Amino acid sequence: MSKMSLIKYLSGAAIAACTMAGSSAYAGGEFYVAGKLSGTSFDHTITRNTGGFAGLPVPDSSGVTTADSTDLSGGLALGYKHSFAEKRYFVAAEGFYNLENSSTTNINGVLVTNVDLDASYGGRLLAGVNATDRLSLYVHGGVTVLDFDVRNSYTFAPPVRTSSESEATFSFGVGAGYAITDNIGVFVEYTQTTEADFDGLPEVAGGTGRVNPNDLSLDAISIGAKYSF
Repeated sequence: MSKMSLIKYLSGAAIAACTMAGSSAYAGGEFYVAGKLSGTSFDHTITRNTGGFAGLPVPDSSGVTTADSTDLSGGLALGYKHSFAEKRYFVAAEGFYNLENSSTTNINGVLVTNVDLDASYGGRLLAGVNATDRLSLYVHGGVTVLDFDVRNSYTFAPPVRTSSESEATFSFGVGAGYAITDNIGVFVEYTQTTEADFDGLPEVAGGTGRVNPNDLSLDAISIGAKYSF
């Protein structure tokens, strides 16, 4: 099954879970809203093969380079949680939106690529166990869309091309929650977003039109609070 087919499948599963959750809201489940702050690690890798082209005014080179940044981000989520087996276990489905604040500058040969990550959003499923009356442990996985801006320039010239992009990929992780009251809880979690591949902007220097493979990855450690109703 292709990556896009898997994304469509998981997206459909999340929607179906939310629909079933809504229909069973009066059977012991609960809706919730959550807010979080995250420390994020954002990586951008570019693979460039100049093919020995010598038509530039300065020496150039091929290679694989990675640039990274560590920043803070904030996010909101709306979800539905359903407990079963006498509230020993639970599943949940949620949609989320994170306002990101990560920027990288990747220099590969004479090519300079800037990536500004603006937002990440998507849907995910959670499954866990209530270890005690207040402490819960869970795993989560879903689909994350990255919204970002790309700008290409050269070490010997100003920026020449810009673009806004969106790429969907998978995310997964683990978390722990603690119920302060019946309605208010806090949580901490780790999320890893798998590599999102995209084609770079066509190079214009020397008239090559060369397109370089790029990929992005995002890891986050988050703390937050949740209100159930």
